[in-house]
Amino acid sequence: MSAIKDGRFPIVLDKERHLLFSLNAIDEMQDKFGGFDRLDTVLSGKDSIKNLRWLLTVLLNEGAEDDEEPLTEKQVGKLIHTGNFAEVKTAIFKAFSMGNNGTPEPPEQDGEDDEEDIEKNMTAGKE
Repeated sequence: MSAIKDGRFPIVLDKERHLLFSLNAIDEMQDKFGGFDRLDTVLSGKDSIKNLRWLLTVLLNEGAEDDEEPLTEKQVGKLIHTGNFAEVKTAIFKAFSMGNNGTPEPPEQDGEDDEEDIEKNMTAGKE
């Protein structure tokens, strides 16, 4: 399966695996963190290591093939170490972008405002 076609993002840990920000993953994030829009906060705050391990477990299990055994947090914790911590974190953000935009990179701003945006900006604060 192609990551572009099914929304999965590849990551190499013990072997190539895939992360998937599915609706199931987003729902679990909302339950645990109060919303998926807090991704950057939960991966940099007080419990960032626990949150990273938990979230990576959810995303790996969502991205796994149907016949693969689900991973536990303990198993996933063994796949993360100081040598790949930053790479894992980056992969999570890219997987999130893939789930939202269909590409691992955030959408680029073209620098051109359309006429409606220009009009809103010109009249803002004049009311």
